[in-house]
Amino acid sequence: MTQQPPAPVPAAPGPRPSRKKTTLTLVGVVAVVAVLCGAAQLITKITGRDPLAGKGQPVAAVGTTPSAPVPTWAPPNMLTDPQPTLEIRHELEEWLLKSAGVAADLKSACKAPAGFSGAQAVTFPCTVNYAKLAVTYEVTTKPAGSLTFSWDATAAKTVVTRAGILAAVAGRFKAPTFSDLRCDELPEVALVATGTPLEQHCYVRMTGRDKTAWVDVVPTRSEPRLDTRLQ
Repeated sequence: MTQQPPAPVPAAPGPRPSRKKTTLTLVGVVAVVAVLCGAAQLITKITGRDPLAGKGQPVAAVGTTPSAPVPTWAPPNMLTDPQPTLEIRHELEEWLLKSAGVAADLKSACKAPAGFSGAQAVTFPCTVNYAKLAVTYEVTTKPAGSLTFSWDATAAKTVVTRAGILAAVAGRFKAPTFSDLRCDELPEVALVATGTPLEQHCYVRMTGRDKTAWVDVVPTRSEPRLDTRLQ
């Protein structure tokens, strides 16, 4: 008689999954997500902040840009009464008044060679006094024809004033696309380096921009240059 093999004994059931472990895992995931969300919100808040908002004092709006003052004297006619030094002095005074933006008593003098007529290439200094401040220009001339000459000048320093800067800034940003124009406290009058932005800044809001822009005031040998920088 053939004997049947014994039926296999069913395996013992394995351990049931731990609900505690699953719960802890879910809690950990939720905690990580919460931390990531909080960090993202913090980054968004920091990057969306406008650190320049409200800086400085408001600048009064203007309807038209005021004209810069001019020297109180006129140079002689170069054709009928050629006096090259006076022509140079007059224009240097114009430059300084444009830089300051405010009229003041001016005195000017040039140390040109004796008998200077513009027919020779020479370099000499000219000084323009604005109230008690002196600006020295290095003038370079060269002949440009039988009866004419050309010249240029540079200055390491110039004069700026609070009123002049505020007028220039108000005129530059008077369009409706600009708003909330402000400036740091500016010196009433100062002798400053040309080509180097002032330590003080102005600020302006622009249509379509979420953040306030900087305005660097850069003195030049003539009117100040206004450079806008975006955040």
